[in-house]
Amino acid sequence: MRIWGWQGGLECAGRGLPLLFTSSGMCLFDSYCWMPKSDPRSARPEAQVFADLQTLCTSVGYIHAVAYFCWRDNLIRYSGPHVVAKDFDHQHSRDRLLRTEISTLIGLMFQKPIDPSIPEPELIQDYVARSETLLDELHQALMKPWFEGWDFESGKMLERDPFANAAALREPIFYGGESAYNFQYRDLARLKYRPDNDWLEANKGFHIDEACQIAEALGRLQSERQIEWFKSLRMQPPDKWTMLPAFTFTTQDAVRASGNDMERVESFLEAFSCGPDEGNASFTALNEFNITNSTPILKTAHGSYILLQDYSLLEAVYETPFFWMAADKSYSPTALVNRGRFTESFVANRLEAVFGTDRVLRNVDIYKGKNRLSEADALVLYGDRAIVVQAKSKRLTIEARKGNDLQLKDDFKKAVQDAYGQALLCAEALTNDGFRFVSSAGADIAINHKPRTVFPICVVSDHYPALAFQARQFLKANVTEIIQLPLVTDVFAIDVFAEMLNTPLHFLNYLALRARFGDKLTVSHELTALGYHLKHNLWLDAQYDMVDLGDDFTTDLDIAMLARRVGIPGKRTPSGILTRFDRLTIGRLLDEIEKAASPQLTGLGLLLMQLSSKAATFLSAGIDRIVADAERDGKNHDISVPAEASGSGITIHSNDFPEYAARERLSVHCRMRKYDTKADAWYGLLLSPGSGGIRGALVLEEPWQPDAKMDAVMATWQRRPPIPISQLVARPSKIGRNEPCPCGSGQKYKKCCLDAERPKAL
Repeated sequence: MRIWGWQGGLECAGRGLPLLFTSSGMCLFDSYCWMPKSDPRSARPEAQVFADLQTLCTSVGYIHAVAYFCWRDNLIRYSGPHVVAKDFDHQHSRDRLLRTEISTLIGLMFQKPIDPSIPEPELIQDYVARSETLLDELHQALMKPWFEGWDFESGKMLERDPFANAAALREPIFYGGESAYNFQYRDLARLKYRPDNDWLEANKGFHIDEACQIAEALGRLQSERQIEWFKSLRMQPPDKWTMLPAFTFTTQDAVRASGNDMERVESFLEAFSCGPDEGNASFTALNEFNITNSTPILKTAHGSYILLQDYSLLEAVYETPFFWMAADKSYSPTALVNRGRFTESFVANRLEAVFGTDRVLRNVDIYKGKNRLSEADALVLYGDRAIVVQAKSKRLTIEARKGNDLQLKDDFKKAVQDAYGQALLCAEALTNDGFRFVSSAGADIAINHKPRTVFPICVVSDHYPALAFQARQFLKANVTEIIQLPLVTDVFAIDVFAEMLNTPLHFLNYLALRARFGDKLTVSHELTALGYHLKHNLWLDAQYDMVDLGDDFTTDLDIAMLARRVGIPGKRTPSGILTRFDRLTIGRLLDEIEKAASPQLTGLGLLLMQLSSKAATFLSAGIDRIVADAERDGKNHDISVPAEASGSGITIHSNDFPEYAARERLSVHCRMRKYDTKADAWYGLLLSPGSGGIRGALVLEEPWQPDAKMDAVMATWQRRPPIPISQLVARPSKIGRNEPCPCGSGQKYKKCCLDAERPKAL
């Protein structure tokens, strides 16, 4: 597990290496893969390493080494009744090959006819060792552009950002983590190409549902055979040891596994396989076209098939059909329209699953007078928060992957910067007067409350390598107090957000934290940040200038998604942000706040959501106490808590006074608390005695300014200092019964929160 934090000094962060910083604050050893085993500056030229790897991969019987890598590095093994985090440890080991590396080996191997003869065990072991060495050299070669012009011996380092050009970005692009789960490729492909089924039927002989079913069945067959074949090896002599048969199948095997007709299966295999004589001649460099990525099934000279990475097949089912249709000039315009509609529709559907259909508006046009300025693909209005979504069906081209600087930046502009420009126009219109919002049906949309916060989201439809990293490098954003730093991601991440953050406050809370700490955070892909948030809450202390999160923070998220979507025996909800308020009064209040979705309560809900577990436990106990006291004596009881980090706070009253009197009393108290603490925002909550249900709420939001009248009032006010949230967390572990209660009530601890802190009160 890797989490780094530093405060501007050269601090190691656990790798035994000095951290080297650029003028922009980027750490050079913050690679998306593990550090190479030797100095990258001494690496051989990439072309030489690639040529040596090509020679090795076309050796007699090399396919058995590749089969070993696929079995060793792509199969997750578990022995207990449930899949747990430690079962994923190998997936984050520096000894594991990434799927992109294995795909490179497969592509090079396929450049000559494959000889399936089984070499001697010593030779297979030599293939394995040499492959790992050359791949490590290749990694070093890709890192060399980072250090151009540096003189380590003299201590002279150039004051420049080494990731500002495409050559340096080839490393994070190649080694960046996968942005999608294999089952997402399966599920989203069905939605993406359903409007194109007639074309697929006429030109390929199958529908997209059939393609997904066959691909999924082959993956399941492959996994079962790997397990069974490995067990059978114990009965074989060592010179017969190979995992290749576990990756080999016939047409009849595919028919039985998928349940589809022979004709359909043959059409599928023809579309997604490459024959033994095709040669993959175009794969002459690391970032050139590799035919085994688009057609991952290898057809042997004997008519059987080999599928070494089932993930690659599902990815191809999602991505390759569009290129078939794009090549058909008569159908290409229709395919483009369908792809764009899929992206917009899918994102809107997933947001509706979180916020409800009445709060998600699709294809909203923005007018200034009679002029149409822009369009929001999706607009979410929830309380005093808004989300503006712009989706693009653009991808990173092969030319950009080669290191073409102009092409890389042009790809990014088309895929992200242009989308952000549209989202920004919509966000600015939401926060200013004189704009009209018109639905796709032509009706005016009433914006009853100007949003206090707007979250722009830019979404791409395909896997875009190192998207989070590129957004950090290239995106030109205009951030204000209202319009937040945009989230740049893909449809796969949106799907996971909606699955795991399936309530409005959880979703908005993540967007708020991601925007707040985006400049401090480096991740290989968005699921890493989400995985960390689910376990630990994405709140970064002010002392840290930069934090880098390792991909192993996704482990519990991976298990939860596999449990929910595939049915593996694992924990469906990670312990942490989604469970920490269980059985607490704060959790019950958040449920009420989410149901109300009022502007006054949304900000309050997010404030409560960002409490630590300890602060939430203590505040819940204080609330339980004042609610019980109000029921017992019929008087007003209250508690006030400032949140220093956000410049806000909350005052909670519990009484059964008449509505007007109760609200007036709460309003006065909140104004005095806000002024006394010099806060820019203060929330008030009125609870019913006994039940603790929400009777009402208010919010005061305006920058703090000195006021002579308020100073006069404060001079006569008998202050009872509110207890800061930080002190709720850091209070003494043992409080004397007769000491003042740390909740700020002014009473002795034994007569205030002592009982409420006991387990029975929770």
